[in-house]
Amino acid sequence: MHWWARRRRRHVARVAAGDLWGALDEDLLADIALEFERQRRALLLERLQVLQRRRVPLRVLRAAPVAGTVRLGFADGTALLVRAEGRGDALAAALLLRRQAVRVGRHWVDVQGPVARLCWVGQSLDVRVLGLDQPD
Repeated sequence: MHWWARRRRRHVARVAAGDLWGALDEDLLADIALEFERQRRALLLERLQVLQRRRVPLRVLRAAPVAGTVRLGFADGTALLVRAEGRGDALAAALLLRRQAVRVGRHWVDVQGPVARLCWVGQSLDVRVLGLDQPD
């Protein structure tokens, strides 16, 4: 048995016997959290860019499990969890206009995260994009 294999086995046993989070460095955990958030935002912006570029219409609006959050389902199967920035009833009114398509007109990132502007005939609504969801 090589010396590095014995050393690794002792370290794994020490971590398994003790606290896993105590074995990790606080700086390492902070770096992991920052990298996760950076990749999450990049993925959301990539999906929003595809929705905007292809002009994919919104098809489904459903309540999400979290209060104040809405699940948006687009025609290409993309599902987003969003929260309305202004009045939330404008989003419901947009879906009542079944003759007009609701699309992502613009998207950007501010300090709180990704924002998308949903547009329909002569009107728009800004929504905070919280994350992706699985389509129903």
